[in-house]
Amino acid sequence: MHRVIALALLPLLIAPATAQTSFPMVTHCTPTAIQRGTTAEVTVEGQMNFAGAYKVLIAGQGVTAEVVKPKDAPKPADPKAMPVAMKSVKLKVSAAADAPLGVREFRIASDLGLSSLGQLVVVADPVILEAAGASTLAKPQAALVPSVVCGRIEVAENVDYYKFRTTAGKVLTFEVTCARIQDKIHDLQKHADPLIRVFDTTGRELASADDDFFADPVLTFTAPTDGEYVVEIRDAKYDGDPRWAYALAITDQPYASIAFPLALSPSTTSWVEPVGSAKLNLGKSSVTAPSLPGIHSVPLIVANRGMNLVPLVVTNVPLVQEVEPNETPKQATWLTIPGGANARIGVKGDLDHFAFTGSKGKTLRLEVFARRFGTPLCSRMDGVLEVLNAAGAVIASNDDANGKDPMLLFTPTADGEYIVRIRHLNNKGGDGFVYYLEADFARPDFSLKVDPSKAMIGPGSRTAWYVQATRVNGFEGAIKVDVEGLPAGVSVNPLTIPANMTQGCLVLSASKEAKLDAAVVRVTGHAGTERRVATPVEEIYFPGGGRGRFDAGMQSVGITGPSDLLEVNVYTNKIVLKPGQETTINVTLKRRPDYDKTVTLDVLLRHLGSQFGNPLPPGVTMVEGKSKTLLGTASAGTIVLKAAADAPECTDVPICVQGYVPINFVVKVGYASEPILVSVKK
Repeated sequence: MHRVIALALLPLLIAPATAQTSFPMVTHCTPTAIQRGTTAEVTVEGQMNFAGAYKVLIAGQGVTAEVVKPKDAPKPADPKAMPVAMKSVKLKVSAAADAPLGVREFRIASDLGLSSLGQLVVVADPVILEAAGASTLAKPQAALVPSVVCGRIEVAENVDYYKFRTTAGKVLTFEVTCARIQDKIHDLQKHADPLIRVFDTTGRELASADDDFFADPVLTFTAPTDGEYVVEIRDAKYDGDPRWAYALAITDQPYASIAFPLALSPSTTSWVEPVGSAKLNLGKSSVTAPSLPGIHSVPLIVANRGMNLVPLVVTNVPLVQEVEPNETPKQATWLTIPGGANARIGVKGDLDHFAFTGSKGKTLRLEVFARRFGTPLCSRMDGVLEVLNAAGAVIASNDDANGKDPMLLFTPTADGEYIVRIRHLNNKGGDGFVYYLEADFARPDFSLKVDPSKAMIGPGSRTAWYVQATRVNGFEGAIKVDVEGLPAGVSVNPLTIPANMTQGCLVLSASKEAKLDAAVVRVTGHAGTERRVATPVEEIYFPGGGRGRFDAGMQSVGITGPSDLLEVNVYTNKIVLKPGQETTINVTLKRRPDYDKTVTLDVLLRHLGSQFGNPLPPGVTMVEGKSKTLLGTASAGTIVLKAAADAPECTDVPICVQGYVPINFVVKVGYASEPILVSVKK
């Protein structure tokens, strides 16, 4: 069931039976962290209605949750009416002792639908809840070392203080997780910018930190004397919001923000240098690389004890480490093709040079890995990548390709030696400016995204996902798309995205006997022996009414109660067009008996004039002026399709007609017809 963000947020009212069905929207949870090896009650709050919640979906391994049923749930006066509004739900969350640390996405399933994404942090240390009432510098709340304090920056000028004891020379690390768990809130107009400061008992400021992991600060503090200290957390602008939940980690244990080297070969164990407070206390740490190539989060091991997770790139290409000095092209570290180099910009103004042999006309992929990692921990590197010719002239360059990480495709115009130069954008440097440079031949490849990241359908209903393919480095083949792990009673149409198309349509159908259930699924693409997992696309409200999108981790399907539109019926499931020909698709709706609100029709995924999905074959368009799509409270409309005079031939490209139901001025919901197979034949 597709949700599209609309104009602006109005007050969210839970309406009677004649209103539209809405899904719960998560904004925050209290506490926002759970210690692994424990079970705790977590209250999830948000907008719309959490009534009827029955299941929790959590990404990753080692964490489970169940809904705590309210003892006295309010009941509507009319048994046929929608459930009385519940703006929160309690969960019993359990984290295994070996559960991986870090942020976890979750969704709550209810008979009204699947919630928007929530985020919960798995931590190693005891969790302390912010005490009721605002603490002050004179009367701070007590905290342990180590611990994770969970609270909220609830209102403007809200400042929280926590006191702790330590000894002279002890190195402590303070890390805030707040802004980085707000990026997936469906509707949050403003985001927190946390700031932390440490004071002594006289109120003298000793240290502070603002932005480290995006807007979240990390502070390393060495205690000058034995005694008591106070840490302050607030918004940098003294702003506040009840949804601004934070987890403030306080630890005297070794802590690493990243490790050097950053890349290892599969299944190898290597000594690495932790960068962070750990470096002040310990020397080298050991890391064992996973067997599969890719980006991973792995624990550092020191004296047989696990530390925090750090990012690691696992690669099959031969690896070297930069050899300093390599400040000039003549001092360049040699790099084979394919090959990779572990390096860092160790001081301000540092330049790193790497030499390689290029072959005329053979395209190379040159890519830096530093800031892109899914873990909140990352390098401080904001790299610039440049290619120099034998004369030292820059002939190709890139700054930001994957977030702050540069990448470029370089095709030598002649055989010979070339130089890659890496530098920091602003000439900064230091221990934490770690990166990995990979140089390989540009191999044909593809990736997939699925919009939206969830589907919600009542028994007998359907909804659509729009699959978007990106082909790179000359890949020109067809891509077969599959969906794995669907709940019982849910099916999906076959889909192959032809070589001349970049998008496709998946129609998910729930049988009339389908029972209430929800599951995390996986959409995959196949081309020959290559298999890629699709990235779910979650939508987010942009101020002013725009529809934002971001990559998420969970593709989910939920079977709900009866949909607002029980059926979207079309009177053909196969269309054959000749170039220049038009055809009309007649559409009728079967509404739920109590639903009499407005509906619009479309075959595209659109919002406020912007197009986000188009599964129509090349050369086939929807004729707006001849289509009847604004139905209001009616239940019949038409979609007119036309093939251009030069439309190429195609066979059985699946599309569907969606009936869109507005929830409010923020979202709308799409219910789909059965797949319609469109062909163009001369």
